Amino acid sequence: MTDPQPEPLGRRELNKARTREAVVTALRDLLAEQPVHKVTVDQVADAAGISRRTFFNYYAGIPAVVSEVIGTHAAHVAGVIGDFSPSASPLQRLRELVATVGIPTDLIEWLALLNLHGFEDDEGAAAFIRTVWAEKGAWLEETLIDRLPDGVDGTYVATLATTIMNCFAAAERAWVTRRRPGAPVDARAIADFHDELDRALSYAQSGWAAPVTGSTAAKGR
Repeated sequence: MTDPQPEPLGRRELNKARTREAVVTALRDLLAEQPVHKVTVDQVADAAGISRRTFFNYYAGIPAVVSEVIGTHAAHVAGVIGDFSPSASPLQRLRELVATVGIPTDLIEWLALLNLHGFEDDEGAAAFIRTVWAEKGAWLEETLIDRLPDGVDGTYVATLATTIMNCFAAAERAWVTRRRPGAPVDARAIADFHDELDRALSYAQSGWAAPVTGSTAAKGR
């Protein structure tokens, strides 16, 4: 009896992609019913038709799934910043991207879904979202290290990545605060998110030198 031949690489990778897609779809469906920090691995695995063990072969936990989704839709951000030029501000290039191309609608829809059940007075939900943005800051830092020229100061890369992701987090918080839970992510909502993100980036670009009274009051999260 001969040993079974390994699957062709293409099929193996296709199966992996299908499993990841099933997990993401399952999580998205569950988020329509309950807050993200209350969704369990067992629930996602069951809805995706996989075992708990298989889930952990792909993800360390629910935050890792969310982090991957956000990273997939935000990948072009790193590309814009990675087009490094000493004479141009990365934050200015990112603001130009927001103004001309915009942030992917799928990403904005996910942010709305993650906040569908609100976060006020719920430290569990707030902590979950903070964890995701912190993970994406680390991801962006690693991505920029690969894209930027050799020799770029590591502190520059770290502070740039952290600042950008904090701007996204601040824009998300302000945007969600203004929204009615469950409201559609229509053209107006997308434009509002872009406005909040541009405002956050403009503060960072100016060194926070010109604070103004915004549409949302400062509040903790």
